[in-house]
Amino acid sequence: MRNFHFLLLFLFSFSVNAQSDTIISAKRSVIALDKVKTIYRGFANPISIAVSDCKSFKVEGIGLQEKSNGKYVLIPGAGTESKIVVTITNFDDSISVEEHTFIIRNFTNAVTKINGSYCDNCILLFKKEDLKDAYIDVSFRDLNLDYKTEVTEFTIKISKKERIVIKGNRISDEVYKLLKSNQKIVISDIKTKFESLGNIMICRIPLILLKVE
Repeated sequence: MRNFHFLLLFLFSFSVNAQSDTIISAKRSVIALDKVKTIYRGFANPISIAVSDCKSFKVEGIGLQEKSNGKYVLIPGAGTESKIVVTITNFDDSISVEEHTFIIRNFTNAVTKINGSYCDNCILLFKKEDLKDAYIDVSFRDLNLDYKTEVTEFTIKISKKERIVIKGNRISDEVYKLLKSNQKIVISDIKTKFESLGNIMICRIPLILLKVE
């Protein structure tokens, strides 16, 4: 009988250890989304990864890049889900594997504004004096994105004149002097910089159409 009990204990222990390297739901590894509330396709989503009570760990995932200790960016590709697998080496050298799954969302188009005004598929009307030092702004309708944007460059075309590239986010004095009543203006090729991420293109940025009254 004693030998039988020993055999049962041995089989039970083997079963537990044999399952230690299977993928289980996340219990010890934590992945936090930084600045975003969901994962966006084509965007360098900043995330933080930490694991408690372990000797070491490594993470794997399609589009996952390590930036610094515990800090990563995730750039998901095709599909509707993005998975990150965390392989944990415990203090006794046993292995645990945990999996995190995130839903991938697509960006909606950005909203481009001049002096805080915008118009979808229509023409904005401005008096000339209101365009002096006017600023260009880009924002998003998706409230899950908690990022500030900065316009770094744009192109302006005034009626039949040549296109002018402007650095920064404001209409320059030189361009302002060219403005006259009834002129049509197209602002396009708007380049943006995301807080902490630099210059990236994540969606189409609409142009701005306006007319000088």
